[in-house]
Amino acid sequence: MNITRIAHNALALTLSNVLAKVIAGVVGIFLTRYLGPDEYGAYSIALTYAGAFIVFAELGLSQLMVQEGSRRPATLPEYFGNALLLKSVLAAAAFVLMLLLARPAGYPAPVRELIIFAGLGTAVNAVCQSVYNYYQAVERMAVAAMYQLLTAVLLAGFSLAVIFAALSVRAVLISQLAVYLAVACLLAWALRGRIRPRPRLRALPAMIRQALPFGIHRVFYYLYLQMSVLLLSFSGAATAEVGIYAAPYRLIQLLLFIPSTLTSALYPVLYQQGAGDRDSHRQTVEKTCKVLIGIGLPGSILLSILAAPFIEWLLGGQFSASAPILAVVSWLLALECLSFSLGDVLTTTNRQIQRMAVQGGGLLALLVLMPAGYRLAGLSGVAAAVLIVAALIFLAYYALVRLYVYPIRIWRSLIPIAAAALVMAAAAWLLRGCHPLAAAATAGCIYLVLLSLTDSDFRRLREFVFSRRRGR
Repeated sequence: MNITRIAHNALALTLSNVLAKVIAGVVGIFLTRYLGPDEYGAYSIALTYAGAFIVFAELGLSQLMVQEGSRRPATLPEYFGNALLLKSVLAAAAFVLMLLLARPAGYPAPVRELIIFAGLGTAVNAVCQSVYNYYQAVERMAVAAMYQLLTAVLLAGFSLAVIFAALSVRAVLISQLAVYLAVACLLAWALRGRIRPRPRLRALPAMIRQALPFGIHRVFYYLYLQMSVLLLSFSGAATAEVGIYAAPYRLIQLLLFIPSTLTSALYPVLYQQGAGDRDSHRQTVEKTCKVLIGIGLPGSILLSILAAPFIEWLLGGQFSASAPILAVVSWLLALECLSFSLGDVLTTTNRQIQRMAVQGGGLLALLVLMPAGYRLAGLSGVAAAVLIVAALIFLAYYALVRLYVYPIRIWRSLIPIAAAALVMAAAAWLLRGCHPLAAAATAGCIYLVLLSLTDSDFRRLREFVFSRRRGR
């Protein structure tokens, strides 16, 4: 195991993802304010509807490529070739199907027009994701991180150009399509001479059977994250109502890069440890859980307490009705920080089918709870349904890991984190009349100081950071 390479990959992914998400978040806020609830609702419907079809183009071959390629590099050309071929064919078929079903789904003509451009952009970006998975398999994640950051910068630049030119929401989606096409061409150029994809159709059925659990999990997870927006659009809700809900929900989704980035960087290592060294695997997962909840819990608390001032500051008065939604969905960050690590235990120990079953059960629960929540409490009921399902998924992952993998220990390590977070919550509550950024920064500093004083792991992390700053 090359610790230096692991650290380099984790650092590259983290920095690029942080920069990409900061850029996407800042520009997304400007775009949301510019479009307003009605046009932003139509924009969200188009992207969510298109993504719900294109996600079926994966079938898990790219994830299987990461698993098998990290173990047997010689198989990469075959896996890579089959993944690109199958995804391209299925993405084209999904695009045609989404257009055929858009009218029966009840979407008006302006939204159907947006779906065309959203679908094309989503399909091209989905194919690009297989290239990023290839770089993940060969542990050259810094390259993938560079292209993902470039994509974010280009998307931001084109979006700002649309805003400054006072163009329509259609121009936003057309500009995004142009960026995805340009990045796809750059990726194709970068791969010349490094790898030559060799599709082997005879091996494809066996690969699909082996990869299907990964693909179904990805479909379930995407639909689980997007189902609330999708069902709102099907329920007859006005586009403005969809926009009021989608704005804070997408803010939280941006923050989910934190657990996904760290777990993606550790995937090759966890696959190798999962094949034999279970004790090291457990220790890695426990430390990852601790770090993630140390980030996710205080983040959820701050966003929940300061929801109203944050919405007013970020999105303006036209989105004031989004504050109660943010106060609820902010807790998704803490739950997903735990669920990502526990779910990856199942994936990297060849229990992907169990993970898939949990996600499928969560999706079914959401299909039942969300309409009931909408009838009882409107948009806040939808947000509550999403949060309940997230909690159920976490508990199911925890039970499966404890019963079938190893006795993971995470609760004791959460005590100092929870104690410091409670003090931080009290400080944030007292400061809620101040500017939300100042209140969050002050309460966050209190949390970090308390955590570094009460927990040995975070204390060592603090000492490491300060020693690096002094040049030691």
